[in-house]
Amino acid sequence: MSDNIDVWSDDLMGRKPSANFLTSYLLANPHIKVLNVNSPWGAGKSFFLSRWKRELSENHVCVFFNAWETDYTAEPLVALVTCIEQQTMDRTSLGSTDAGKNVITLTTTLMKKAAPLIAKGLVKKFTGVEVEELLGKESVEDSGELAKGVVEALIKEQSKTAIHVEDFKKAILEKLGQAALNFDKKKPAFIFIDELDRCRPTYAIELLERVKHFFELEDCRFIVASDSTQLAHSVRAVYGEKFFSERYLSRFFDAEFRLDNTNIYTVAKSAKFDSNYVSLQISASGYSSTYIQGAKDVEPSSNTVCTKERDFPECALILVGMAKYFKVEIREMLRYSQQINSMVSALPRHSFHYFWAAYLIFSKAADEELYQSLGVGDKSDLAIDEYEKNKAFPVNFTFSGSQESLGQIAKLYTRLLNSSHEELRLLLNNTKGWRENIVRYGNSDLDTLRLYKKLVELAHRIT
Repeated sequence: MSDNIDVWSDDLMGRKPSANFLTSYLLANPHIKVLNVNSPWGAGKSFFLSRWKRELSENHVCVFFNAWETDYTAEPLVALVTCIEQQTMDRTSLGSTDAGKNVITLTTTLMKKAAPLIAKGLVKKFTGVEVEELLGKESVEDSGELAKGVVEALIKEQSKTAIHVEDFKKAILEKLGQAALNFDKKKPAFIFIDELDRCRPTYAIELLERVKHFFELEDCRFIVASDSTQLAHSVRAVYGEKFFSERYLSRFFDAEFRLDNTNIYTVAKSAKFDSNYVSLQISASGYSSTYIQGAKDVEPSSNTVCTKERDFPECALILVGMAKYFKVEIREMLRYSQQINSMVSALPRHSFHYFWAAYLIFSKAADEELYQSLGVGDKSDLAIDEYEKNKAFPVNFTFSGSQESLGQIAKLYTRLLNSSHEELRLLLNNTKGWRENIVRYGNSDLDTLRLYKKLVELAHRIT
């Protein structure tokens, strides 16, 4: 980067190679006008787009449009045109100042070319300028029915609308081309659209339609970040449950790219936990010696949480396991780790049961029925088994001589919390290996361990 700042310095998921690959792909395939970066909410799409845009800006004109920030408007074309105007202004122009941005935006050629494609009332409402002021009275009268709406105009007045559409496209290319000259950039320009799946269903659909109808240009590429599954639900909310929303959405995108979130270990490690905690002695490598002469080491199964990194923090391994088990994305995992950390300061000084706090926090968010069953006698084990069988992703941890499912570890805590004095005595005398620390430390401060659920209720409000 020219300012010697590495925009990927906090790239814990290794996104930079993906950005470089996609840049090369889009430049080598000019027919790909609209690329969909498709991943679930919280998977890191905004981080990826913002860093990719900053790197790509070194050589290309780039515009970043947060669709969710403007979905209160009734016409996405106004918001998108305004964004392009403001982010491509010459630094020496009036528009480079905050006071001048609106003046420049509302009187530019680009906005004038967009006006016939926007309902007349919306032009006034969202720009403060009458259509007549932008186009001139004669031009407005000539437009006639064209000002009633974009889609309606495309159907009813195809011949006249086609002229306006071509004029608008020409104005867009001229605007982006001039920006490239002003800033000494190469073609094509890149327009990034983020947070589309958080928008109102109608707004999201209309924005995609505007891009499809008016922005398929030779020297312009769109990168749209969305959760296509959620977006499909939005489309069905508008057109009905039986509508083929996936097929409908596919016509807006020329290609799709999915972010790879299979390796979340580095992100989990970044969520540091600095307090004392009860270690379960999980094998980070996934291998475990049986310490029996002639016996083979236990090798990790495909569902075992393990890493090649030596001395990997056990708390981070537990976070990875919880994220996989409860099927949550990176953003949620980090938020839940903050909630876990918030519990420590509210507890009396003791060895913190990180695993149990994490299980409560994640289950509270993932499945209220499971969470409410925890600590309620025999219901706990049944609820854990039911969730593990029907909803959870299989997750195992390796210990000395054995592998255990995440649910099995959780059930040891519920057993501990629901045991009578006699059952606790037997449990203490008959537990070994990874179970020993849980039972020994848990029994020594059982009242504190029972406070965890109350603290989870409070911690869960932290967002």
